Amino acid sequence: MNVIRKLLLQHRSEVQAQMVAARAKAAEPFERELRAVDIALAALDGAPLIEAEPDESPATAPKAEPIRKSGLSRGRIKRSLQDMILAALRAHDEGADTGSILESLERRWNRSFQESRVVEELRRLSAANTVVLERGHWRLKVRPDAWTGEAAAQHVAA
Repeated sequence: MNVIRKLLLQHRSEVQAQMVAARAKAAEPFERELRAVDIALAALDGAPLIEAEPDESPATAPKAEPIRKSGLSRGRIKRSLQDMILAALRAHDEGADTGSILESLERRWNRSFQESRVVEELRRLSAANTVVLERGHWRLKVRPDAWTGEAAAQHVAA
């Protein structure tokens, strides 16, 4: 009976060791993802980047995608706030108030904008004679269907 007890205890400790190893292996992808999120948050906050764990081998580190050199690159196209506002105004033929423009920008580009920056940019566009404020609504000075030649070159389609 003692031998059986000893074998069962030994088997129990082996199963526990396997269970610990399986938990560590299952948690590994989540830990890598958490490190990546921490690095992204640190970059957003302007903090120095977090270095990779010293025990992490280069083979387990995620590989970077090669940079595409053709014109068919993926990802966001970098647009100025001015271009984004013009695109939002093009969607509102009848014009839009500042709140509607801000809402359109946030919905379309899925990011938040400061109202003061949007108003400041609208004033710059007004000074450049591109938009006009009429009865609380901002409108494009040149209608989208009238864009031809030089006027079309100034307004980048979004």
